[in-house]
Amino acid sequence: RNPTDLPQLDGKWRLLYTSRPGTASPIQRTFTGVEAFAVFQQVALQGGDPRVNNVVEFGDAGYLKVEAQASTESRPLEGFTPREGEGLPFGILGRSMNYPPARPNMRIDFQFDRAFFKFNFLPFTIPYPVPFRILGDERKGWVDVTYMNEEGTLRLSRGNKGTLFVLARDVPLKERLRAAITAGDDAGVMALVEQLAAANPTKAPAKSPLAGGKWRLAWSQQSENAGALQKFGSKQAQSYQLIDLATGTLRNLVLLGPWVRISANAQCEAASDTRTSVFIADAGFVLGEEQLAKPIYLRLPGPRNNGVPGYVDWLYLDEDTRITRGNKGSLFIHFRE
Repeated sequence: RNPTDLPQLDGKWRLLYTSRPGTASPIQRTFTGVEAFAVFQQVALQGGDPRVNNVVEFGDAGYLKVEAQASTESRPLEGFTPREGEGLPFGILGRSMNYPPARPNMRIDFQFDRAFFKFNFLPFTIPYPVPFRILGDERKGWVDVTYMNEEGTLRLSRGNKGTLFVLARDVPLKERLRAAITAGDDAGVMALVEQLAAANPTKAPAKSPLAGGKWRLAWSQQSENAGALQKFGSKQAQSYQLIDLATGTLRNLVLLGPWVRISANAQCEAASDTRTSVFIADAGFVLGEEQLAKPIYLRLPGPRNNGVPGYVDWLYLDEDTRITRGNKGSLFIHFRE
């Protein structure tokens, strides 16, 4: 295998473990030795500007990003000369190894070219106080990909200063959520819902323009006292919710076939930043194709909401994903159509 040629190598990797030998640089030992910091490596070898960037996240405060141009055997960086020396006298910045790679296409040579601090409480970045361009050989290094599993989710690497790195692909929460839904892992879905709710990027989701549009139900957990029609609709493959913010209307639509669907119509409005009041006006079966001017509508009997509006609480909302909880305790995950 040629790991540096594999597209699976590209992406964001989280550092799980590092050996931190005495030959490592003081800066490396400092940032990788603090458990409160999360350390990532961003690999991008497949594009027109190959790079290996290291990111140190300081919790909610911000991060440090150190960027480097990358060169590999199959994608050499024009004009680049790999590191040759062991380092400055007395190992001031750590001692570098200079042995050749054990196999073809396993080594990434790099040279740092820029870095900065980004603190969330400041509207600007702060340059990293190291003049990389005048450091010559000291700004260069390499990392060997010694192992990567077939799924491209775990890899071992060793750097030019002898440090062993164990890294796992950092899969975004929403990607993990979709995978858990597809796999039928309800416990995993619930755990991810909690994490996403804690990281909700929309501060007032009930009042956000992102709330409107057509949403497809992807997963739900129905409470015991949920209505029979709701429980039935949530189990169907094509269940949608259409929200028109301009008119303050909401429509739940369940497609049972090309000629039959269930429709529930409601009025809705934001009751708070995170809650939408819903008053169901009517519900019934619709017979006939959607494009018909006057399809047959069989209204279901019974009062809606018993005169009292229901509500949904918004736990998470972004451009294509929403997580809500109804007033009877049911949990819903929708993806935008």
